[in-house]
Amino acid sequence: MKIIDNIADNYALRNFHKKYSKTDQFNYDEEEVNELNSNFSKFYKKPKLPKIHYEKDTIENNYEIGKIKFLSEVENGESNKEALFHYRKCLGTDNNINVILIHGWQSETLNRLDKIFLDSFIERRYNIYSYVQPFHMERTPNASYSGEYYISADVNRTLKSVQQSVSDIRALINYIKTASEGKIIIIGLSLGGIVSNLLAETEENIDWLVSLFYGNDLSFTVFESEAGKYIKKDFLKNNFDYRLLKKSWSIINPSLRKPILNLDKILLVSGKHDKVVLNKDISLVWENWQNSEKYIYNCGHSGTVLCKNRLRKNVLKFIDKRV
Repeated sequence: MKIIDNIADNYALRNFHKKYSKTDQFNYDEEEVNELNSNFSKFYKKPKLPKIHYEKDTIENNYEIGKIKFLSEVENGESNKEALFHYRKCLGTDNNINVILIHGWQSETLNRLDKIFLDSFIERRYNIYSYVQPFHMERTPNASYSGEYYISADVNRTLKSVQQSVSDIRALINYIKTASEGKIIIIGLSLGGIVSNLLAETEENIDWLVSLFYGNDLSFTVFESEAGKYIKKDFLKNNFDYRLLKKSWSIINPSLRKPILNLDKILLVSGKHDKVVLNKDISLVWENWQNSEKYIYNCGHSGTVLCKNRLRKNVLKFIDKRV
């Protein structure tokens, strides 16, 4: 199994690196970085109730399908001025369970999580919101590729991108809770898992949270994982070392704090042979969150494909037992 996992992860990494920044992205404003890291509550301040704009597309199988947009409270470039969620809202039912899905780094579509869970959530008549992270898909600036500017050697921009992801999702949670007092389920994958884990440390109005093949310390990923090798080159070219990056990105490192959610509301799933997010790093999360329910699959980062059925079964069991 380990051989298959390595082949799958190596194939995924080769495809991942077909696109990489051809120009040096390095930027470091020390004063701003220190300011951003100085106050956890300010960095992750609770967003105001957003003014939601619905772009309704169609109705299919008793679901209204479309996009939700609202002004983001974090300034992070013109392409990210508005928060963006694709939604499927169940019509004509009192079932008020809302799932927010958070995709991974450099995703070009929302298919990865949809292929695992969408049919099951529709069968349960849940409302589904798929968040488009900053600098991805429709939020990608011209002349760049999806995710290029989210994690990069621009130290400040990476901080703001993670900050914006957390803020945008918390704003939608605020809207849902205010409008309907609905239940909230968060499911994040890979980079989305980092965002999920940060939400567990900042947002009290989450009912259940699932983090899949999650990362942790982005500075470790950049300097130690194959996934970050081109970003690492930019840092080394500019004499910016791992120690300084770790300090600069400490406020977006989930393993340095504990959740404000009850740990029995959290499910962590990781892969023993993961070559994208390494066990040496992610083990720090479940060591610090010891009473969370967790699975460590005998697979790599491609477990969403190779272990799809098991993953679906475990996540649905976790949710069904609590809803």
